[in-house]
Amino acid sequence: MKRSGRFGKYVVLGFFLLVFSGCAGTYSLVEFEVLEPATIRFPDEVDQLLILNRSPVTFKVLSPENREGLERKELWILDTLVSNNVMRGLLYVLRNSPVKRYQFPIFLSERRLDTLFQQDLLLTKREVASLCERAGTDAVVSLERYSLDLEEHYDFYSAGDDGVADVAVVRNHYYIFSNRIDWAVYLPLNPRPFDEYTTIDTLYFSRISEGVFQGAPSSAEMIRELFYESGLKYGRYLVPVWAHASRTLFKGDGKLLRTAARHTRRGEWEQAFALWDELGESGDSTLAAKAFHNMAVYYELEDQLDSASLMIDRALACDSLEMVIFYREEMDIRLMNRREVVKQVIH
Repeated sequence: MKRSGRFGKYVVLGFFLLVFSGCAGTYSLVEFEVLEPATIRFPDEVDQLLILNRSPVTFKVLSPENREGLERKELWILDTLVSNNVMRGLLYVLRNSPVKRYQFPIFLSERRLDTLFQQDLLLTKREVASLCERAGTDAVVSLERYSLDLEEHYDFYSAGDDGVADVAVVRNHYYIFSNRIDWAVYLPLNPRPFDEYTTIDTLYFSRISEGVFQGAPSSAEMIRELFYESGLKYGRYLVPVWAHASRTLFKGDGKLLRTAARHTRRGEWEQAFALWDELGESGDSTLAAKAFHNMAVYYELEDQLDSASLMIDRALACDSLEMVIFYREEMDIRLMNRREVVKQVIH
């Protein structure tokens, strides 16, 4: 078998990372990147996105205990921190997606006035058409509203043997920041939103853990991280993204497998493949299954998914190893995702 000398279009060019971590000398791990499809698929006529922030600026974004003593100026500072970072996370994903037509969206802020959250107040068909015409866009991705909640927790060491503690000593001190963000996608000719989606995220920040001071970030830094992560999450919902994947290689149980493992460690995949091919015809069904499994990993790294799938089937025909069964499930997902990725990326 002669190697093609290139990786496919939907696997990152070159390995992202190649790590070999032994598990009792039996396995090694290969890590790389694959392109995963977006959850939603925009219509083909959508080329330019308008990212609209229309969330109301209101004390209602905070729980009653957190809004106590907050003034209007502080609310605007908080809102700026939230809005900037959720959009920053969203933009990062769009810029790094292979869907080039969505890499440079237009941003617009037109804040809503329903500060009591009494109704949805979705954009009308006429409003969407007006926005798209004014901005020269084909769809509106709207941040409809957000909320933020903060909880602070203390745990104390228990009392001494006599049941009395002279001084209350903090054992754990941590913060829980959580949010909820409602998004909607509008198309000019649709009377209702094309898509609606809600992200709910929670981050924990420890200041003291088991009596040891950890040095938690400031409140502003915690809010910044929370909403940036939420923006990343929604971006991955909208467009295809590169994601880490890992596959396990068999490397023990026989001289040829160990020799092949040394070849892969040095990047000599053709030599390793030749040894696996030899093992596939050895007559030992378990060794053959492991060899075919490794050959499937090789083909997947070359983005030859159909060949990889065939090798997995050959491995299972030899021996129903648990690792190969799991690989079959992962490959089925990759094959399904490949079709959707092609539709989303090739316009």
